[in-house]
Amino acid sequence: MPQCPNCSAELTDEYCAKCGQRRIHPQDLSARRFVHELTDELANLRAKFKVLRSLRGLLSPGFLTNEYLAGRRQAHLTPIKLYLLCAAIFFLSAPFAGFRLAAMVADDPSGDLARLVTARVAGRGLEGSLVGARFDVRVQSVYTITLGAGAIVIALLLQALFRKKHWPYGAHLIVALHYVSFMYLITAAAGASHALGAPTETAVMLALAVIAAYLFLSLKRVYLEPNGLILLKAAAVLVLTMVVNNAASRMAIRITLALV
Repeated sequence: MPQCPNCSAELTDEYCAKCGQRRIHPQDLSARRFVHELTDELANLRAKFKVLRSLRGLLSPGFLTNEYLAGRRQAHLTPIKLYLLCAAIFFLSAPFAGFRLAAMVADDPSGDLARLVTARVAGRGLEGSLVGARFDVRVQSVYTITLGAGAIVIALLLQALFRKKHWPYGAHLIVALHYVSFMYLITAAAGASHALGAPTETAVMLALAVIAAYLFLSLKRVYLEPNGLILLKAAAVLVLTMVVNNAASRMAIRITLALV
């Protein structure tokens, strides 16, 4: 039986069952194989640079949206891929941002969430810790979907506010997706600042101020209307954002509890 040259385990397949290394073949040292591996590595490197360029571009209000609408799309992630990437970054910071069932229950002064959890624990006959663990695993995906649906609602408002542009709905959806993606990053940053000792109220207010400024600049650079009009429309979108975010959070909690 041949052995893996990397860990000396017996090789029964193309890849080693112990360390995962691929079986060595004589042609692996050929020029063709070398070129193939080099091409793969360069492709992976380009993909990593694309991610970094996209995140950097997102920090400039309206930049990625204008690039996408102008047809310059190859250098950056698509809006939906960027949205999912930023959602993933947000959920990596979830333990610091308080996006866990135990933290949500503690931060709910009404006690409604605690009663929902208690009812769910009794209904399923599970331990509270197990319900919390299952909730924390599932809520990320559910919240990503519900907030994505919120982006659709925000795009509808943008289409109504800027109807004189006569743009298709998809253009406004691109604006909304980039805007919500940025919100994910700022929320993650707010969670990190809270973990470092900043008061919750301070972190929330600072995040809201940054989001409001970003929204104003994005709408100004994308729609090119006078500052006064943009300010009023940005205020309307910001109000809707708060409503959508609150609704998405509530829906995500209830749906996730139902799935636990």
